[in-house]
Order: sequence, then structure tokens, then C-alpha cells
Amino acid sequence: ERSRGLGDVYKRQKKILPQIKKEWVDEIIIVDGGSTDGTVEKAKEMGFKVIKQKIPGHGGALLTGIEESTGDKIIIFGSDGSNETSEIPQLVEKGLEGFDQVIISRFGKTSINEDAGMIDGFGNKMFAFLVNVFFGGHWTDSLNESRIISRKALMEIKEDIEKSKMSSTQQMSIRGLKRKQKICEISGNERPRIGGERKKVSIQELNQVFLKESKKFFPKILKEEQLNIKFDYAKFEQFFHDYTSKEVSVLEYL
Repeated sequence: ERSRGLGDVYKRQKKILPQIKKEWVDEIIIVDGGSTDGTVEKAKEMGFKVIKQKIPGHGGALLTGIEESTGDKIIIFGSDGSNETSEIPQLVEKGLEGFDQVIISRFGKTSINEDAGMIDGFGNKMFAFLVNVFFGGHWTDSLNESRIISRKALMEIKEDIEKSKMSSTQQMSIRGLKRKQKICEISGNERPRIGGERKKVSIQELNQVFLKESKKFFPKILKEEQLNIKFDYAKFEQFFHDYTSKEVSVLEYL
């Protein structure tokens, strides 16, 4: 990540990295996406393994780290300070119960979210609702990247991650459901990020991911031959696009 100043580097190093206990996991890999602020050098000084991102995009960063890892289960953890390091042992413990994916929810019943604004919060809840309705989830957060996933489950959806950018985590969630993976969600918190620019997921990009995944799903829901109806997918696609790109106050949707 490209932060704005060296002050951000020292804040992150001082607050985040010392909290990560190496005994929690077998290996820790930091993926360098082109940082120029000194983060890489500091991480190496502290004994962490740092590798250069080989594949572009958000999904590419995940795959770069995954290809360098050796474990049967992989934890995806952001370093901007919004994720709490205490999530790591929680994910490890829950992952050992046999789940293919365990996702940290930033909008669970006990979650404290200090980073998402009204629009971000609404957008996340909307996509979680759509994922639940159309793909059978029971989640409050389908977009958070903080999770543990088994290597076997990851290989089943690797192709989708390769094609994605910032929407890779949503595709991991949706594809996991479509593959009948065993997935659970545990409540976590989202704290204010430490420095740098907050990268927002494009609503249009998430729109395209959802529509792509749902297009093959509608015939199964509607059973067109049995019900003797014809579903106009083009109209639904136009409605969904208009709904997610409409520039109006979020209060009009509530």
C-alpha cells in the first residue's frame, strides 16, 4: 500500500506488527504491492518475510501470498489497522473446527465499527442481503477480506480470484456458497485505519460481480418450465444497475 508519509509507517509498525505473535501461526507473509514509504524495510527489520506482488490487482495480491504459503489453511489479514490482531487466534481456533471459510463480520451483533460511514455501512448491508437471498448465506458482512480459508476451498475458486480486482473477497464468499463450502461468520470490529488512503470498492464493480454470479442462478429459482413464466433478466439487470449507481441520499433507501 502507498501511504502518505513516514509517520504512517512508524504508527503501523509500533501498533500493529508487535501485536502479531509468531507462535499463532506457522508462517507470516507480507505482500508488498509497491510500497515506497519504508514499510517494507521496517517489516524486514522486524524479521517478517516480505515478498513482491507478482500479479496485479487485489486478487493478485492474495494469490501472490497464497502461492508463497505452505499451510493447509490461510489467513487473509489487512495491515491498515482496521483489523484487530486478536482476530488471528480466533480465526485459527474456528478454522480447526472443520470450516472451509471463517469470515470476520464488521457488522455483527456485537461488532464495533469505527471506520465505515453511513453509505459504506448501507452498501455492505445491501450486498450481504442480496448474497443471502440469492445464494443461501446467513451473513451480516459479505465483503470483509479478514478470514481463514482452507487451501482446498481456495483452489476451488482460484480462477475467480485471478480475474477480480477489489471484488475478490465478495467472489470468495459467493463462489464458496455456490460450491457448498462450509462457511461460518464470527463477529469482529473495524477500527479507524492508520494512515494511507482508504481504497473503496466500486459499487459498479460489485454490481457486475453479483449480476454475473446470479445470472446462472435465476432459472433454478424460478423453474420457468414448471411455472410457465419467462423471467426478463435484462430488465432485472437494468434495475439493479440503476439502483446501485443512483446518486441520491442513502436516506431515500432506508
